Amino acid sequence: MSNEGRKNKPVSFNTTDEHDLALLKHAEQINPLTEKPRNFSKYVKRLIEEDMKRCSGSEIRIDRNEPIIHEDETYSIETKEAMSSFI
Repeated sequence: MSNEGRKNKPVSFNTTDEHDLALLKHAEQINPLTEKPRNFSKYVKRLIEEDMKRCSGSEIRIDRNEPIIHEDETYSIETKEAMSSFI
């Protein structure tokens, strides 16, 4: 089987880190309908697609931990300064 036209993006999980280990275990769950392991590649692509849908439009989002700032909304100076501290 040829890998022509494919681009692999490896994902690393630190198995000594509790958070990484929890993410890995979640990603490797068994599908209860098929009794087979989840298709990791398909799962990640679906998550990326969902993220793309959430990030469409005029929203500005640099990091999932940062607030979503709508360009058409107005904010007080205090709110703008607080939001800028996240960016």
